[in-house]
Amino acid sequence: MAHTHHDHGKHAEHSYKASVKKIAATSEIEIKSEISAAEFAETVKATLADLRVEAEIPGFRKGTAPEKLIRQKIGDANLLREAAEHAISHAYGHILEAEKIDAIGYPKVSITKIAEGNALEFTVVAAVVPDLSEAKGFDYKKIAVKENAKKAEPIEVSDADVEKALEDIKKNYPEYEKSPEFKGAADFKSKLRENLRAEKEHRAMEKKRIGLIDALTEALDERSGIVIPSVLVESELERMSEQMKHDVERMGLTFDDYLKHLKKTTEDLKKEWSSDALKRVKLDLILDHVAKTEKISADPAKVEAEVKHAREHHKDVDADRARSYFEHIFLNQAVFEFLEKQK
Repeated sequence: MAHTHHDHGKHAEHSYKASVKKIAATSEIEIKSEISAAEFAETVKATLADLRVEAEIPGFRKGTAPEKLIRQKIGDANLLREAAEHAISHAYGHILEAEKIDAIGYPKVSITKIAEGNALEFTVVAAVVPDLSEAKGFDYKKIAVKENAKKAEPIEVSDADVEKALEDIKKNYPEYEKSPEFKGAADFKSKLRENLRAEKEHRAMEKKRIGLIDALTEALDERSGIVIPSVLVESELERMSEQMKHDVERMGLTFDDYLKHLKKTTEDLKKEWSSDALKRVKLDLILDHVAKTEKISADPAKVEAEVKHAREHHKDVDADRARSYFEHIFLNQAVFEFLEKQK
């Protein structure tokens, strides 16, 4: 919208009567509401005043033409529609707050009654974040216990593993052989063994975590009765393609050339990624749900240390954005640690 209607605190204390209906099949809600005739008249007046400031009418300096002429130029229907947009977007914010609705994406608005001197009636349909506490058969603790009970393969580093790693080092770093470090071969080998063990342990942990993620996201299927709003999957796909674009351009290619090379369109990629995107969205929702339910939060000291570190190394880092990024990372970390402790 080109015109902004300035709120002069008149409507701040307004409470709008709204009837709210859940549309379970699409994870949406439908809000029916109205704006009183008096308030709508106020908004029409304010909108006209805003338009008058901008209007260029021959024979008048900008902003001085009489309102009657402005009305004629714009037309009553357009003026009402413009005023309705202002009034509804204002009311919508208040309704979401009052009804504690967690809406996402752009709402679909339909005006059911609009006439000067009357109340403005409208309906809004919006996607909402699904409430996982309503999911059927989704007990994240039980799922975690079951996954944690699975026997992991024992982590062993054989002599052959160590010898192979040594060969690789000799091949890739011939200068090592001449260095005195290699003379203390026994010591070097035990260091190498430790490193190999740490790497294998890390891989085993990753594998277990992937197993847990699969089990959690699979439990949030159709049977759970939870519908994932398509707007969430769409924005995840958008993020994935932005990330890929970024990676490709860092390698010095243009994204278009890269797509030509793959013989694919952005749409093709999005189709291929859609199940992955859905899984990521489910995981985000699950981690949020566990954090809220179990009152888990990110360790503020860790977060601040990372923000400080980031700002020392990159002068142009926005502290707030960095903070929310690290909060997200450490919160997810804490949720995983909680789940992985379930016995």
